[in-house]
Amino acid sequence: MTTYAHDPVASTIVACWPTGDGAVAHRAARVPRTLDHSLARRTATALSALSRHLWAAYADQAAHEIDPAELAAAVRHPNQPVGDLLRVMEDGCVETAHLLGRIVARAPGRAFRDAVVADVRAETDAVLDADDGVLTGRSAQAVAHPRCDAPAEQLLVAHSLLHDDPLGPPAIVTSVEPNAAAVATLRWLRASAAVVAERVGHAVPDVVALAEAIGHEDLAVARHVLCTLAGAAEEEVVLDLFQEAVLARQGWFVVCPEQAPHPEHGHRAVSTVLDPLEPASCLLDGLVRGLHGCFRVWLDDVVTRENPGTDPRLVGATRIAELRRLYTEEVRRSIGAGR
Repeated sequence: MTTYAHDPVASTIVACWPTGDGAVAHRAARVPRTLDHSLARRTATALSALSRHLWAAYADQAAHEIDPAELAAAVRHPNQPVGDLLRVMEDGCVETAHLLGRIVARAPGRAFRDAVVADVRAETDAVLDADDGVLTGRSAQAVAHPRCDAPAEQLLVAHSLLHDDPLGPPAIVTSVEPNAAAVATLRWLRASAAVVAERVGHAVPDVVALAEAIGHEDLAVARHVLCTLAGAAEEEVVLDLFQEAVLARQGWFVVCPEQAPHPEHGHRAVSTVLDPLEPASCLLDGLVRGLHGCFRVWLDDVVTRENPGTDPRLVGATRIAELRRLYTEEVRRSIGAGR
């Protein structure tokens, strides 16, 4: 979502949104010098709340229910109190737009209101563009909002990117819907792990352990999807992981009634392997780190066989580039063979 803030020094409302590899900011509106700072902050808060509603609709695949004209009209001509009565809209998104309009109406002149309305339209257009699969510009923040499906066209884009670079190109986290990106990356990770397992003569769980030992890092996500969830379909794994994270963020914990509680404490701990606040980036980062971990194990094995006792980092950039090319070709063949 887009987060808004008041910059009292520059007297502006600033908008900031994620892109998958950082955040982008721009000036949304110039605040009248005579407007109380508390009203400027409330404007920013209401804009952030409206953006939250809009992107929640996108994530729930309900963006088609958004009426841009209705939201803009609500900001321009909000419901105002009549005596002690105030009409409250049933739709939370529309009501937030009316709340924003009531705050902006207290600002002098029309320029501030016009700028706020323009930014609301820009945010709405970004959500609708993302819903149509256009993840560029402001709509690129859709990469932070996983949906419950992996669109076929987005899967094609993800697989094309991974075919060009099986070690995970940066664009996989900046230009592809996160569910589709994760499904495709998981498939390539499984293929990579199988290639390496065959090469080193170990099972996939051992490959993960070797990757962690060589890289001195915890590959929790890769270990979970390659070992704990090894037999499940990619689409099922990704959807379950995202749903667990989203439920955890909302304070919900799902416990299977068929599993007995812990005998000592009378309950069973439930957790998610992802960061509930940023599940999409956490999953994709974990999968890409797994891809690199597989390559490290493969590289270590090749170099050790060729020159026992040699540190792979000391074989030279040219040789590593050549080995990387050979490795990626082998992974591509594995994917093509449907391994």
